[in-house]
Amino acid sequence: MRKRLELPCDSSRIRDGLDFIKEALKERNVSSKDITRTVLTSEEVLAKLISNATDSDAIRISVTGHFGNVKIIFKAKGSAFSALDIEQQLLFEQEDEEANEALRRLLDKILDDRLHIANSNGVNTAVIKARMSHYAGLIYTLIALILGIATGLIMHDTLPAEVSGAISSNLFVPVYTVFMNALKMIVAPLVFFSIASSIADFGDIKALGRIALKIAGMYLITSMIAVGVGFVSYQIFPIGNTSLAASVSEEAAADTLAKGEGMTISIRDTLVGIVPSDIVTPFQKSEMLQIIFIALILGLAAAALSKKYPIGREILSVFYAIFSKITTVLVSFIPLIVFCSMSKMMISMNLKDLANVVLWVPVIYFGDILMIMIYLVMLMVLAGLNPLTFLGKYYPAMISAFTFASSNASLPSSMKQCDEMGVSPKVYSFSLPLGATINMDGNCISLMITALFFAKIFNIPASNGVLLSLFISIIVLSVGSPGVPGGNLVCIALLVPQIGVPAEAISLIMGLYPIVGMMQVCANVTGDAVATTIVAKHEKLLDLDKFKARA
Repeated sequence: MRKRLELPCDSSRIRDGLDFIKEALKERNVSSKDITRTVLTSEEVLAKLISNATDSDAIRISVTGHFGNVKIIFKAKGSAFSALDIEQQLLFEQEDEEANEALRRLLDKILDDRLHIANSNGVNTAVIKARMSHYAGLIYTLIALILGIATGLIMHDTLPAEVSGAISSNLFVPVYTVFMNALKMIVAPLVFFSIASSIADFGDIKALGRIALKIAGMYLITSMIAVGVGFVSYQIFPIGNTSLAASVSEEAAADTLAKGEGMTISIRDTLVGIVPSDIVTPFQKSEMLQIIFIALILGLAAAALSKKYPIGREILSVFYAIFSKITTVLVSFIPLIVFCSMSKMMISMNLKDLANVVLWVPVIYFGDILMIMIYLVMLMVLAGLNPLTFLGKYYPAMISAFTFASSNASLPSSMKQCDEMGVSPKVYSFSLPLGATINMDGNCISLMITALFFAKIFNIPASNGVLLSLFISIIVLSVGSPGVPGGNLVCIALLVPQIGVPAEAISLIMGLYPIVGMMQVCANVTGDAVATTIVAKHEKLLDLDKFKARA
């Protein structure tokens, strides 16, 4: 329900407007902290609207909201002004320049997120976001997900294949491809400047090294646990039938196998490949391990020279802010992309052929859900934190990961939620981009289950030697996963020949893999966030009040 007030363009009536706003926000159960911030900003907005007014026309104030979001809208005739003018009014001069600069940065962040001002045809419109709820984005995304599945299935069942295929290839696929290309374009610089600026801002290099070792150790431990979870999940549900071997199609698997040509499973090659021969190629080919290495070197150099050349550190921070802003704009299109993604996937699926191997999907989902439960236990045991509080704060990133099926695409959402949980940027701006590249617990689970599934189909005994080979190879592949589309399918094609299964066996699961990929990425990003939160807690870089505060 929208509440409205017309306020005379008179500074003596500002208090009436603020009282109206305060009461309206209380009725919508907005927190006292958000009310205080909104009223403070509203006071300056009203003062500016009055001072810039060109006539005595009233100021129209409305309070509206949906799906948990609440915003205040002001409209009045007058000359244009900007959010920067409001910031200048809110700032006060201090002798301590460092404190004043810190306040300015805080206001920049708050006003950038919550205040938008525009002037059209001589009318100023100011919008203050009093409360920004996770539920709005979640509801839009879930609606898009359901509509996408329904649309795809209806088109698959009711339209001729040529018609549904044409709609998909000329509408859904182009929109999805444009978005994913834009995301791929932005992910490499986002990861690069996130890590470089995080390291450069770290005053204590020893503390940084300690955090990096703890993060890497957590990632290695969870990856090893994930391989074990995959093995246990398959023992509980030992799916697979030798009759499926006859359904293997070399033609269907040809494209994926071609992507894997020349690739090998080698610890040595993975380590050697971290150091690039030039700076440009890693960004052209999205070689994330090499990009992280370059960012690490640049960040350390900027930190070492920060006293002599502080501008280096500032440049890295500015570029990180720029690419973060671009990413935020891209992420606002998530519901549309989710709709297109699910629609095209449902249209292209051969549902009859997939029925024979469909049990493979719930087994992997079981493993991923079991792994997420283990994460929550780790959070409780190792950090003494309430796992339900964590889920309540982090679930938007999990939904984003599930719908995008891409750790890199989910990175902005994951970083945002970690920030809202109270994790210091010093930790998450380093650990999350690193985790999106090397911590693939969901992939480990699906690789183990799929390898054992194929072994049963081709009647290959899972001896201790086979299991040890799988364990080592999966850990290596989880770190050095090929940076190509369908990367985990390529990993499966590289993995299974080691146990005597033909690589062409991936043709059995290719149609279902998009569904599996959604859940495994959800497990991936949850593991990254849990490891990050645990390390932040131990390093006293977790704001417990913010973590415990209601979302």
